[in-house]
Amino acid sequence: MTGKTLLLLSGAEAGVARRLRERGHTVAVMDADPEAPAFAFADSCLIAEVWRPDDCAAAAERYNRKIRRLDGVLSAADAPMTLAGVSARLRLAGPPPHVAELMGDRMMTRRAFLSAGVAMPWHAEIFTPQELQRAIIARGRDLTLKPVEKLGPSTQMRLIELDDPAATFQEVRSQSPSERVLVELVKDPVRLPAFLLAGRCHMRAEESVRGLVERAASALGVSDGPVVAEITQDDGAPQLVELSPQLAATGEFLDAAVALACGESVSPADLRI
Repeated sequence: MTGKTLLLLSGAEAGVARRLRERGHTVAVMDADPEAPAFAFADSCLIAEVWRPDDCAAAAERYNRKIRRLDGVLSAADAPMTLAGVSARLRLAGPPPHVAELMGDRMMTRRAFLSAGVAMPWHAEIFTPQELQRAIIARGRDLTLKPVEKLGPSTQMRLIELDDPAATFQEVRSQSPSERVLVELVKDPVRLPAFLLAGRCHMRAEESVRGLVERAASALGVSDGPVVAEITQDDGAPQLVELSPQLAATGEFLDAAVALACGESVSPADLRI
C-alpha cells in the first residue's frame, strides 16, 4: 500500500501513530492535550477534544482544505460519534450516523445486545444516590459508574477505589450531557482487538468469544472494521461489556484498518493472525 494521509483520533496511543509512520503514512493526530504522547510521531497536531464531534469535524475539515487532503480517518478512542461525524464531513469511509448514535449510548447498546441474546454483566440505569446505595447492598462495592454517553475512560469510576458513593454518583452524572448514569458489575475485564469483515470476527480468542462479538456487532449494524471488545467472565462463560469501533493500542489489524478507512478492499488473507 502506498503512503496515505491519515487522521488519527486521540493522541493517547503513541504506538499506533508510530506504526503508521513506520509504514510510510503521513499522520495527523487529533487530541485536546498538547502533551498527548502520539504527537511525538505526528506530522501534524490538531488540537481538539475527541469527545466533541462537531469541534473535531471542523478541525479536520480545515486541515483537509488548507493543509493536506486526508485519505482516511482512524480512531484510537471509543468515540463513535466523532469518528462518524468526521468521516461524514470529509466524505470518507466511516460508520453511518445511526450506527454511531447507537454505539455512543450505552443504554441503547445494551438494549440492542439484549434483543440479540448477547451475554452481558449485570447493569442498570440509576437516577439517585439512593438507587446506587441499593445496588451496593445487593451487588457489593465492586461496581463501576459510567455516563450513559461514551465520553472516555476518565469519566468512568470504580466504587471500590473511592470512599463516597453518593459523591461519585454526582460526579459521574455531572459528566453526562443528559445527566444519566449507568452502574455495572464488571470483574477483571480484558480488552481484545478484533477485525470484522463481512460480519465475521477475526481475533485471537476462543470461538465462544468470537461468536459473542459477531452477535454484538450484528446487533449494532457493524459489519466491517477494527473493534476492541471488553470481555469479562461469569462462571467460565464470556460476557461483553463494551464493543468499541477503534484500533487497539497494540496496533493489531492496522494495515487492514487503513485500507478500509481509505476505501480499499480487505480480504480474509489480510487478517491472518
